[in-house]
Amino acid sequence: MKIYRFARKMLSSGDRDLLKYRIKLVSKLYREEGVKAVYSRLQSAYKNNNPGIYAYNPNSANTFDETSINDRSSLIEAWLKTDFKKASLKVNEQSHYVPKALDSLEGIDLPVKVIAYYLPQFHPFKENNEWWGEGFTEWTNVTKARPQYLGHQQPRLPGELGFYDLRLPQVMRQQIDLAKQYGVNGFCFHHYWFGGKRLMETPVQNFLKDKSLDIDFCLCWANENWTRRWDGLENDVLISQNHSPEDDIAFLDDIMPALKDERYIRVDGKPLLILYRASSLPDAKETGKRWREHAIKNGLPGLYLVVVNAFDVSSPQPYDFDAIVEFPPHQIGAKDITDSITPLNKNFSGRVYDYEELALRAGKIDNENFTCFKAVMPSWDNEARKPTQGFSFYNAKPELYAKWLDSAIKTTMKRKPEERLVFVNAWNEWAEGAHLEPDRHNGYAYLHATANILRNSLLKYDCDNQLIADINQEFKPRFKSAVILHAYYEDLACELVEKYIAQYQDKLDLIITMRSDVKLSTLEKIKASFANVFFVMVDNRGRDIRPFIKALKVADGFGYKYICKVHTKKSPHRVDGQQWRESLFADLLGSREHVSKIINHFELHDDIGIIAPRNSITDLSIPEINLGNRYWLEKLFTRMDSPELFKTFKTSFPAGSMFWFRKDALDPLASNLLDEEEFELEAGQLDGTLAHSVERVTGAVANAQGFKVVDITSL
Repeated sequence: MKIYRFARKMLSSGDRDLLKYRIKLVSKLYREEGVKAVYSRLQSAYKNNNPGIYAYNPNSANTFDETSINDRSSLIEAWLKTDFKKASLKVNEQSHYVPKALDSLEGIDLPVKVIAYYLPQFHPFKENNEWWGEGFTEWTNVTKARPQYLGHQQPRLPGELGFYDLRLPQVMRQQIDLAKQYGVNGFCFHHYWFGGKRLMETPVQNFLKDKSLDIDFCLCWANENWTRRWDGLENDVLISQNHSPEDDIAFLDDIMPALKDERYIRVDGKPLLILYRASSLPDAKETGKRWREHAIKNGLPGLYLVVVNAFDVSSPQPYDFDAIVEFPPHQIGAKDITDSITPLNKNFSGRVYDYEELALRAGKIDNENFTCFKAVMPSWDNEARKPTQGFSFYNAKPELYAKWLDSAIKTTMKRKPEERLVFVNAWNEWAEGAHLEPDRHNGYAYLHATANILRNSLLKYDCDNQLIADINQEFKPRFKSAVILHAYYEDLACELVEKYIAQYQDKLDLIITMRSDVKLSTLEKIKASFANVFFVMVDNRGRDIRPFIKALKVADGFGYKYICKVHTKKSPHRVDGQQWRESLFADLLGSREHVSKIINHFELHDDIGIIAPRNSITDLSIPEINLGNRYWLEKLFTRMDSPELFKTFKTSFPAGSMFWFRKDALDPLASNLLDEEEFELEAGQLDGTLAHSVERVTGAVANAQGFKVVDITSL
């Protein structure tokens, strides 16, 4: 049976709710993984079908011949329906959309500086009007892009900042506020100078004039000819470079105000200047020498010169420059997977590369012979500039970008502090699919991933390890019951301890898991509200679940029998986030009488494992609840020796991840069920991670230990 017949059968069976979720499943598979993975994934998701019929055939899945045109047509039809459906949804209703964070890294001293390349072409100017048509900006290319294959995310449309015009100063102010909130320390502005003529200089000139635009910056001279390569006319030069010794000095004089700006990024006290194409200069080594001498004559201590690792340049040494900086996707040896994609456009002649393979490898590459600044890219796709001929990276996801950035930062930490710079390509290269700025598809996911990796990279805490050890030394386990609170949001942690938990100092102990960048003042405030508290420092990884598992191991050592698991839930993706949190806390820790009743119920009923807040117990067999988590659910149920649960999902769990539990009921979470290193790095994922799946199996874990899960209203 062909796959389109199976899809038709699957979509036509079941009730209306199941139909909705099955459409969602099929479209997600087609969109994200293509036909190559459809057979095996659908077989896994719907075990009741004949596995032999839908088995994946590697020899036939990559291409379609004339006799299988119906297969391809059905696939495209399913994809189109999904695309139309997606267009009818509000942006923040889509499961992959990550909302704006409620916290900020601004003002925190980070161990590395993240610098994002910045394209200033998002405004009309005279030359572009003449070359490309009146009113042309980078957005013109961005909006006309179309998907060329299944899973191809085009067009890429902006989120919060909209289709901005960089002639407006308030736009850059918004960009700077956003960058600083998520830990991006500076912008590297691409600078366009052609033998005495500047192009698209307005945004940077406005920035230089306004000192209140408070972010570090540097310049990268894009010293190449401009051609009509977007139209495929590589030899049609629009404006050319005019390199000469005189032009070297004229160029440096032109950027001298920027180099002397107090916001300019410096290494060893010298302004950092990047040269895009060193080999295009007649003698880049002599150019560098002239620049350094002229800089000193103008009162600067010299220049820290950097070449870009692109084209035929792989070392700074032939040019006597100080360092080289990566510029992915240049010179990274990406794996070509074009033959494995399912084209939507039969005339597509571009190339497709594997982002995952690259992200897991590139950050670890280092060079001991010279200074090499690491760089990462959120994605890459220049289909907007080269229609039907673009180069793109498949499977570019925020969580993979997080892994790349994490390894790049670890590599960078080997360098002296002045050279701990990591570049990102880019802040706003929308026509190349490389942007940290929020978009309509992923929202703030890439910024969220950036901030979380930076938090995890902190080496010095406001409250160092010795201080934590001193506080914990005073802790004494006094009761058989405790509260485990994961305090992601510091402000909320103080409020919740004071409002709900402090009243139980004569009844419960308190264990708090905190992010590594917690402020000393936060610890002091919590300690003042609840004296007998034990702090556990954790990476911002695995949402509240990984920290909970760490705390559970601590609690096991202290011998607690009954524990209340809570966390500082804000749920920015929900309009009722605060109301939901307060309802959960009221049910679990609302009054002394209430808590006594819960503990007594555990004492009187040996078969009770989990007591959940009212109306929070959720049926995992509902397709919407299990569809996005089946990868990890299968692994977890298998490890629990309960593979049948992956077929039926007949179990339940407390939604919201807050509940009272008997410690023995969840012992496997702290012992052999999973490895803490399996948790994905944080990229703002709203579903589908190991943490989401562990939340969904808590009821099954308790049941497997012989305990029940009950609603608090049944007490």
